[in-house]
Amino acid sequence: MFPNASIEELTSEEVYAYVDCKSVYLALLQYYSDLYDYPRAKAVLAEADADMLNDHLWWIMNEAWKEYGTLNPAVPYRWLAIAKHALHWNHMPSNFHRWAMAILEKFDLERYQAAYHLPEAEYAAMKQDLPIVLEGLRQFPPEKFAPPLDEENWGLTD
Repeated sequence: MFPNASIEELTSEEVYAYVDCKSVYLALLQYYSDLYDYPRAKAVLAEADADMLNDHLWWIMNEAWKEYGTLNPAVPYRWLAIAKHALHWNHMPSNFHRWAMAILEKFDLERYQAAYHLPEAEYAAMKQDLPIVLEGLRQFPPEKFAPPLDEENWGLTD
C-alpha cells in the first residue's frame, strides 16, 4: 500500500524499540472530529459515494502518510485512530482493511506502554478503543468493502 514498506516491516518488533514516542492519539481523534463531526460535513458525507469517502480517507492519511506507511513508533496509534474513523463512517477500502487488521492485531499495547510511557489519558483511550476497533474490523462484511485507496500518490499535495 505504501512505497518501500511492507506490513511485515510495520508490524515488526522495531516499532517498540525507539527512544521515545510522542503520542498524539487523542489529538488525532479530536482532529478528525473537528474536520467531520459538524452538521454540514455530516450532511455531505451522508450523501457521499464510496469514491468520495475514499478521497476523504486518503486525504487524511496523505497529510502524514509517512506516519502510517514507514516504520516509526506512531504507526500503531495512527492506524488505530484512522481505523476507528473509517468504522465510524462505515467505510472500509479493501486494501486499508488488510493493513489495519494486520497492524492492529500485532499491536501489543502493554508492551507499547512499557516502551514509551504514554500519558495516562492516551493509554486509557487506546486501551478502550483497541478491542472495539479490532472487533469492528473483524466483523466488517467483505461484501461491503469499498474500492482500494490510491496506493501510488502518497505525498502529493494540491
